[in-house]
Amino acid sequence: MTRDPGFVVSWPCRISARDLASLIVVLALAGLSTGCASRAVETRTASATDPIVDAVTAKQQMIAAVDDATELLGGVWTARTGPDAAERCSLPDGERGAHWRYLTGSAIEGRPEEDGSAMAAHWRAQGKRVSARDTSTGPVVFGGGGGDIASISFYAVSGNYTVQAVSLCFPGDADRMAEDDADEVE
Repeated sequence: MTRDPGFVVSWPCRISARDLASLIVVLALAGLSTGCASRAVETRTASATDPIVDAVTAKQQMIAAVDDATELLGGVWTARTGPDAAERCSLPDGERGAHWRYLTGSAIEGRPEEDGSAMAAHWRAQGKRVSARDTSTGPVVFGGGGGDIASISFYAVSGNYTVQAVSLCFPGDADRMAEDDADEVE
């Protein structure tokens, strides 16, 4: 009877370049999938100062904020995501809620630096907290608060302007809303 020695590694062990490359790819994919999974849970927690609104009001206020921004900039704008894309969020009391996300874009050339400054001033005049960043492709302006939306952003890249807003968090189940929308389409 022969005995199976099992898995034996002799020292020093040798790993081929091909095996090492395969190991690196597997570890990288595992890291990426973990990162994606951790981002999918919740996108925002409502602050205690955010008013509690219903789904219809939240959507109307978000659309109005995007329309206000795009009218200031002019040009032709096309919805890229939403405005009826529900996502999970947490209400101030910790309960599960939902919010809407709306992304619109335009191919206008514009004047990125001037348009970024004008948008920041416009949102400050509305009582929003504003921060602006300069990037290698153009300015990015973030706005939040003001009681009507959770956040809004403007990316001023010549030929690819975008405005994105997230509504206030409202009581509801984003997953169920998505299922209901899917049922309506069928």
